[in-house]
Amino acid sequence: MAKVRGTGTVSTDLRKWWLVGLLGLLSIAAGVLALVYPDITLLGLGLITGIYLVFAGTSWVALATIETQTTSGAVLRYLVGFLSILAGLICLVRPGAGVLALLIALSFWFILTGVADLTRALEVQEHRVISIVLGVVGIAAGVIIVVNPDIGLATLALLAGIGFIVRGTVEVMAASWMYRLGH
Repeated sequence: MAKVRGTGTVSTDLRKWWLVGLLGLLSIAAGVLALVYPDITLLGLGLITGIYLVFAGTSWVALATIETQTTSGAVLRYLVGFLSILAGLICLVRPGAGVLALLIALSFWFILTGVADLTRALEVQEHRVISIVLGVVGIAAGVIIVVNPDIGLATLALLAGIGFIVRGTVEVMAASWMYRLGH
């Protein structure tokens, strides 16, 4: 089984390049929608974010179960996966409940995925740049949102959009790299 270590993506198995690319494209789509419609209602932004977080979280949990990795890597994947699913479900069930719930769910998701990416970069020596970029962007986006919860929906849409687009772009680039290595 061909693997590449330290890509910072949800999977390091070269055969799963398509999943990394799909998550990247979904992330970019969510980011573009958030930027194109900055005045979007909380309901719309909550639903878009919820769908993405549930899909991404499910992927993290599934891959933590079926891929061989370090114990800390598996624990982080499970943690990020379950918390992503939980945050996504909160966004789907109560998308209009208020900006604060959406802010908290989204910011903690960004922070947790950022920490997981940085941890992976520390564990694996080769090809760690993507993990570091994803980690720093995720933590920065999450911290900015948590530090100032009164930023408003337009700013939330802007930060979430930029965060999703950057993460998605890096994941699409990693998927392309993984595909080339595997073929």
